[in-house]
Amino acid sequence: MKKILVPTDFSECAQNAEKYAFFLAQKIDAELVFLHVINTPVDWSKLTKEQEDLFPDAKEAIAQSKKRLNELIKQAESDNIKSRKILIFNNTNEKIHRFVEEEHIDLVVMGSHGVYGFKDYILGTNTYSMIRNSKVPVIVVKKLPEKLKLEKLVLATNFKEETGPTFRMVENLMEILQVKLKVLFVNTPTYFLETNDIMSIGKTFLNEFASYEHEIHIIDSFKEERGVIQFAEKINADGIAIITYGKSDFKQYFSPSVSENLIGLTEMPVLSIKVAKK
Repeated sequence: MKKILVPTDFSECAQNAEKYAFFLAQKIDAELVFLHVINTPVDWSKLTKEQEDLFPDAKEAIAQSKKRLNELIKQAESDNIKSRKILIFNNTNEKIHRFVEEEHIDLVVMGSHGVYGFKDYILGTNTYSMIRNSKVPVIVVKKLPEKLKLEKLVLATNFKEETGPTFRMVENLMEILQVKLKVLFVNTPTYFLETNDIMSIGKTFLNEFASYEHEIHIIDSFKEERGVIQFAEKINADGIAIITYGKSDFKQYFSPSVSENLIGLTEMPVLSIKVAKK
């Protein structure tokens, strides 16, 4: 893992994500790429210096954004972290997804507002889009833990075969981050299974896709989100990982609605990885 993208609007929650990204970069010796998107009344890249003076508010906002980005770069330098900054004018989330691909970004770390999930505060569009469409893992940070550490992570899974390759991706990422995975199946009334059946399908899944030995944990809950959070709190986990199917696919559970609700309901960092297409 070489590059971590940190989209920021310099808000309090974005600053939490920045601090978490600094922590991760030091942990795995990765480069930080700070990205800020600013909306301007016209295509700023086409203006002359004289024409820029016609838009004093936009000019001041750009100057302040450059200042904040420079502060992040200086902080990275003081921590011996390689970093760079990118300021984009009037861009769209779709183009940012392309940027992630073109720049070979390995991980995105971003912030989240409030109990009810995201607001339109980063990248000029709804941040849910990054969770639903990103081809690389996304870590969402709402509140910084009192002690920054990442040693134990709950991975919620439904043991569906199509999630197998993504499960391998999670294992590889956890190996890089030096994190212990706690594999969890949430048993709900809607999709209730007997314990023996869960253990059977879980062992079959792990035998095919896992590179390491994993204990299968089971928790009964009315809602998937509640079960994941309760288990994570019980074992004092440092975060939660979840596999999402993407924007339009509502499989058994861990659909985007569950992933996004989970992010809104917990204070823990949440790692979201989209199911890899075959």
